[in-house]
Amino acid sequence: MNILELLKNVPSMWDTLKESKPKVVLYGMGDGAVKILNILKKFDIECIGVFASDSFVRHQFFCGYTVKTLTELEEEFGEFTVLSAFATRLDEVMENFKKISHSHTLYIPDINVSGDYLEVFDRAFLEEFGDRIDSVYSALDEYGKEFFKTLLSYKLSGELYYLEQLESLRVSATIPYDKNKIHSFADFGAYTGDTVIEAKSLYPNLKRACAFEPDKKNFQKLIKNVDFHDLEFYPINALVYDRNTSLALLSGGSMNTIIEDNVKNQENLQKKKVVKVDAITGDSTLPFMPDLIKMDVEGCEERAIEGCKNIIKSHSPILRISIYHNHRDIFSLYEKISATNGGYTYTLRQKCKYIPAWDVEIIAF
Repeated sequence: MNILELLKNVPSMWDTLKESKPKVVLYGMGDGAVKILNILKKFDIECIGVFASDSFVRHQFFCGYTVKTLTELEEEFGEFTVLSAFATRLDEVMENFKKISHSHTLYIPDINVSGDYLEVFDRAFLEEFGDRIDSVYSALDEYGKEFFKTLLSYKLSGELYYLEQLESLRVSATIPYDKNKIHSFADFGAYTGDTVIEAKSLYPNLKRACAFEPDKKNFQKLIKNVDFHDLEFYPINALVYDRNTSLALLSGGSMNTIIEDNVKNQENLQKKKVVKVDAITGDSTLPFMPDLIKMDVEGCEERAIEGCKNIIKSHSPILRISIYHNHRDIFSLYEKISATNGGYTYTLRQKCKYIPAWDVEIIAF
């Protein structure tokens, strides 16, 4: 059964909104809200208000709206459809989503982080790329197939139910490869060292690790945080890319960074600091042949794979690659890996609980 058949009974959030044009309010501010407002404008759907969690409301202005509480909007407008416009891992915020869903139609749109954010995951997208998505589905192991079907159901429907199903699958997952065979680890997009620290706890025989992080402030924290006397550690202040160059990084602080060239329509987004970062290939820079490579590189994953193609071809390291930055990542990154090395088995995992479905990885082993 192909993907279109598997998802034929899953409603399309954007198609429903385009047809019914309900009164819509946004929950949250920031770039996610700006993107959704522009998508609503594209589809001629009116947004009548913006609200935030009560503790964040100062009746400030955002994109021409006075930010209010949910209760204030309910008193003003009565019934409406709520679109979530931010990402969270906080349990108390996730519980608030459940409460909202009891009194309003709630959608949690999955919006492109990189690339063209006006491209939405609707029925037309599914039909256009159905054959390529089917190829990924066919290549996955049984757990991966179930996860992929649930992930696609969420991306299409925007429903909290499917995110809850993804969380159930996440907590039931096991490591799909032999963790005792991991002696060396390369972390592309190391942030402040959290995944290196996690790898040290997961892999009992880990002896060597290298970590690439382009942001200078994060890199300094990375050096400070990764301090193991029995780990040979190589921190590198650069982004892994398909060539050695310099790139502009849009930095919004914390984890809110992205490569400037990876965002279309950025003039509509909130202003960020622009910093220059070094970009290098893994093939030319890795200090050792890693048993495992993790890639979460601000939407540059396909270029990072290209920059490591010789290592991937010759050494077949286990790959954990983020596929959540752009809708097309769900098939294009599988295609890139399989074209580079045809000997892998594939599955999917989500690293942590998240709304929307961020931190999802394709694993090639």
